[in-house]
Amino acid sequence: MTAESRRRRMVVVAVLCATGFLLVIGRATDLAVLRGPELRRTANRQHRYTVTLRPYRGPIVDRSGEPLALSVDGHSIAARPRLMKGQEAQVPALARALGMPLKTVRAKLDSRAPFVWLKRIATPREVDAVAALKLPGIEPQAEPRRVYPHGTLAAHVLGFVDVDSKGNGGLESRFESVIAGEPQVLEMDRDANRQEIYRSGVSAGPGQGSRIELTLDADIQAIAERELAAGVADAKAAGGVAVVLDPWTGEVLALANAPTFNPNDPDGGGEPHWQDRLRNRALTDPYEPGSTFKAFLAAAALQEGAVKPSEMFFCENGRMQVGKWTIHDSHPHGWLSFAEVVQYSSNIGASKVGERLGRDRYYSYLRAFGFGQRTGIELPGESPGIMHPGDTWTRIDLIVQSFGQAVSVTPIQMASAMGAIANGGTLMRPYLVRRIVKPDGDVALENQPTPLRRVISPDTARVTTELLRRVVEEKGGTGAKAALEDFPVAGKTGTAQKKDPHGHGYSSKRIGSFVGFVPADRPRLVILVLIDEPGGTTSYGGVVAAPVFRGIATNVLRALGVQPTAPVGPEPMMAQVVPVAAPVDPEPLAPEPPRAGDTPNLLGLSLREALTRANAAGCAVDVSGMGYVATQVPAPGAPLASERRLALQLRPERSVARP
Repeated sequence: MTAESRRRRMVVVAVLCATGFLLVIGRATDLAVLRGPELRRTANRQHRYTVTLRPYRGPIVDRSGEPLALSVDGHSIAARPRLMKGQEAQVPALARALGMPLKTVRAKLDSRAPFVWLKRIATPREVDAVAALKLPGIEPQAEPRRVYPHGTLAAHVLGFVDVDSKGNGGLESRFESVIAGEPQVLEMDRDANRQEIYRSGVSAGPGQGSRIELTLDADIQAIAERELAAGVADAKAAGGVAVVLDPWTGEVLALANAPTFNPNDPDGGGEPHWQDRLRNRALTDPYEPGSTFKAFLAAAALQEGAVKPSEMFFCENGRMQVGKWTIHDSHPHGWLSFAEVVQYSSNIGASKVGERLGRDRYYSYLRAFGFGQRTGIELPGESPGIMHPGDTWTRIDLIVQSFGQAVSVTPIQMASAMGAIANGGTLMRPYLVRRIVKPDGDVALENQPTPLRRVISPDTARVTTELLRRVVEEKGGTGAKAALEDFPVAGKTGTAQKKDPHGHGYSSKRIGSFVGFVPADRPRLVILVLIDEPGGTTSYGGVVAAPVFRGIATNVLRALGVQPTAPVGPEPMMAQVVPVAAPVDPEPLAPEPPRAGDTPNLLGLSLREALTRANAAGCAVDVSGMGYVATQVPAPGAPLASERRLALQLRPERSVARP
């Protein structure tokens, strides 16, 4: 071989080596620099992954520690479709074991994904049936399962969780971060045989989220739900709400909705209109309160000295014209004392009191009672209700809001406001959560009774209570069906039309309600009952809602061991607020009231009322018979003789107002 040949060969070899070296450098550059990040991500997906260990959700318990929501061990069924190739004959058996349609199981196993869920939160029987098949690629996965031991009890308060154990609705949603706790993330590698290799040490797994302790009493909640469901069924109604709270602390003892749902099966098996069952009507659905608003009109008017219980108002015989509007009473009345205006629920009498009180003062008291603003209760979705600013009210706005129209409130607002009358005049913040306790025992939150403001004086609260007792305890009162045998009851009925959702007026649908407290002389409970769209022969609150109040109150007082202390019956009103002899009526269309020297009108009054009014007028009385004043001599308005003596004849019956 010549020197020239050797030189050419060396050059060729050098070129080949250089070319090979350049190719290696190029390939390495491509893999490490150009495609490096993508390949690194691919390798990480194939060999490295993270596992999130979620703690058990914290329990939710009632005021005595009774579990209402718990997390327990559970399993879900997962599949790795590639490992199921060649096992098509076993798919029908797998579908039967899971209780799922064969078509659904086949669709999941045909997925190109490396991992799919076949069934989340399977039952122990399903897990055992799947394990017995010993199918490759079918893996039970341990997952905490949320259970509600009492089923539907307090469902709207608790809410529920989805398949990923995330809270939906109620406290489960409101306190999601607190109940769920802090998850633990583990980084892991997987070798060629799919064996897991922990990249770092394994610490103790997370325990559970924080414990939520409620003001609810499971027994009282069960009573409220049972009585409400029976009342809704009896009235053939679309739904209903019941709220029970402690007027002295603001603690909510029960909050019930009908219809309800089972948080263990929150989708209701696909039942139509299921979403309506999930709505917490006590917070989310404002309604026109109707005549229950007269309780707060009375409190405001008494506090401002605008009226006294025995003051007389002419109620226009059931029909009063205000411009182009006509105000009606459900039963025609002539002259009524203010106490009777409340007792018989006269819209016309309330209108006249509202006008005397005035727009600005009435509006300020309604705001002070908490209307038109959220209560701040610890549940999502609370509505503030609808109350237009007072400076926008026209005369007719003031009149109709005196008897609870053109204003919307929520049941929790109404119960809270009534609590202010029951406890002597202080509005308390209603609350559901007593404490939140961390897993280590530290208290993260502890609620205490929170007075928001004094609305009325204790004296005004006492007199308002006596007026509300007449609604229940005096014959002709609209709330007679709420009366208890052993305890005095104070409360107010309401019947309101519902707004037409497709127009600007009212529909034919109604809401009947009753809100009150018991025992009236030593209040322990405020109870609100609302019956939505009664479908029976009547929709009056005194007929459809008052009996539900009675059922709840009777059973709850028995459960609490409350004992009566005195015979039931209305107490005489305080002397300092009664002595008004001459009837007063500011309306120019009303007949002239009797002059001070004339005989007072005692017709239709009970003996106690007649004696009180006669005494205020300085008259002596001779009485015969029992019941209510049927005739009197001298006649009403006639001149009185110097001895100022009246002869009254009583009879058992008197005209009764409709509830």
